[in-house]
Amino acid sequence: MSVALNLAPRLAVERIRATKGAGVLDAMAVLAFTVSSWLALTVAGGTWMFVARWRVDGALNDPMWVDVAPAYVGLAGFACALLTIPVLALGGAAARLGARGRSRRLASLRLVGMTSGEVVKMSVVETLVQAVAGVVLGSVVFVASLPAWQLISFQGQSIEAREMLPPWWLWLAVLGVLLMLAMASTILGLRRVSISPLGVARDETPKRLKTWRLVLVVLLVTGFMIYSQTANIANLMGLIFTLVFLTVVIGSITVVGPWLLQLVAKPRTRTSKVPKLLAARRILDDPRAAWRNVASVALLGFIAGFTVNIPVTTSGAPAEFGVIFVRDIQTGVAITLLVGLILAATATLISQASGAFDRAPEAVAMDRMGVPRTVHAAVRRGQVLVPLAVALGTSVPLGFLLSTVTATEMEGFPTLGVVLLASTVLVGFLLTLGAAEACRPLQAGVLGEQRRRND
Repeated sequence: MSVALNLAPRLAVERIRATKGAGVLDAMAVLAFTVSSWLALTVAGGTWMFVARWRVDGALNDPMWVDVAPAYVGLAGFACALLTIPVLALGGAAARLGARGRSRRLASLRLVGMTSGEVVKMSVVETLVQAVAGVVLGSVVFVASLPAWQLISFQGQSIEAREMLPPWWLWLAVLGVLLMLAMASTILGLRRVSISPLGVARDETPKRLKTWRLVLVVLLVTGFMIYSQTANIANLMGLIFTLVFLTVVIGSITVVGPWLLQLVAKPRTRTSKVPKLLAARRILDDPRAAWRNVASVALLGFIAGFTVNIPVTTSGAPAEFGVIFVRDIQTGVAITLLVGLILAATATLISQASGAFDRAPEAVAMDRMGVPRTVHAAVRRGQVLVPLAVALGTSVPLGFLLSTVTATEMEGFPTLGVVLLASTVLVGFLLTLGAAEACRPLQAGVLGEQRRRND
C-alpha cells in the first residue's frame, strides 16, 4: 500500500475526532452522510412496503385495496423520485464540504513530493472514510426509527416495522449509490482546480448562465399542461408516464433556478450597503452553489403548491374507503414534506459551515480592517434569504399552476392543502434561517484564531 493510501484514513479519522478547526467540517460531513443515508433508506423502505403489499396475496385485507394498490406504488415511486435528487445532492455536498481548504492542503502535499494521482487517491479515501462512517450511523438510525412507523397507517393497516425493512440487495444498492456519489463528487471537485502548488491559488470568474434555461422550463411546463388535458391516468402505465413527466418538470426548476438567482442578484450589487453587496457578489460568484443550498426548499415549495388542490372528498367510492384513501394521500404528502425539510436544513447548515472556513482569509482580513463582526452575520443571512425567496417564489406558483390544470375533477374545499402550503413556507424559512444562524460560533472561531500568515 502506498504512503498516501496508508496515511489518508488515519488523517481522516483524526480530523473527525477533532473538536475545532477544519475537524468540525469533517464531523459535519459525517452528519450529512448519516442524514442522507437514513432518509434514503426510509424512502426506499416505504416504497418497498407498498410493492410488497401489492404483490403478496392476502397482504391487504379488503379486495378493494388490491385494485388501487398499483396507484399507491406509483405515488410512492413519485415521492421517492422527488426525494432522490435532494438526498443525493446532500451526499454530494458532504463530499465537497470544505473543498477549498482541502484543495490547498492537497496542493501542499504536492510540494513535498506526492504525485497528482496520489493526491486524488488520498482525497477519495478521506471522503470514503467519512461516507462509510455516515452510512453505518445512518443505517443504525434507520433501524432504531422503525418502531415509530407503527403509529402511522396506510390502506387501513398500521405499518409494521418489518414491512419497512428493504431486502438486503436494495439496502446495499441504496448505500452503494451514496458511496459512489461521494467518490464521484470528490474527483469532479478536484478536477475543477489544478492540484499543483500554484494552481489552487488561481480563482476564475464563472461564465454567465444563458437564457436557454428559462426557455427549456417554459417548454416543459407548457408541454405538461397540454398533456395533462388528454392524459389517461386510470391505468397504471398512464399514471406512471404522467408521474415521470411531472418529475422531469420539477427537476427543471433546478435548471432555471441558478439563472433566476443570477438575474435577481445582479441589481443588488448596485448598493452602498456592505452586507447586501457582499451577499449579492457571493451569489453571483457561483449561482449554482447558492441554488444547491435551497434546492430542497424549492422542491418542497412545489409539492406544497401542487397539493393545495388536494381533495377532501372522493366520488364513486364507498364513504369509508374514500376517507381512508384521502387521508393516506395527506399522510404521504406530510411525510414527504417532513423529509424534505430535514434535508433542506442539513444542506444549509453544512453549506454555511463550509463557507465560514473556505472564506476564512477574507473574513479575517475584513475583521482586521475594522469591519464589524455583525456584518458577517448579515452577509450570511443575505446569502440564504435571497435564494430562499427566489426558490419559494418560483416553485410554489409553478406547483399551484400545474395542480390547477390537473385537478379538474377534485371536489371539496382544499383546507389541508392551504395548511400544508403555509406550514411548509413558514417552517422551511425558519429552519433554513436557523441553520445559517447556527454557524455563528464557527464564524467567531475563525475570526478569533490567531496564526502567522506563513504557517
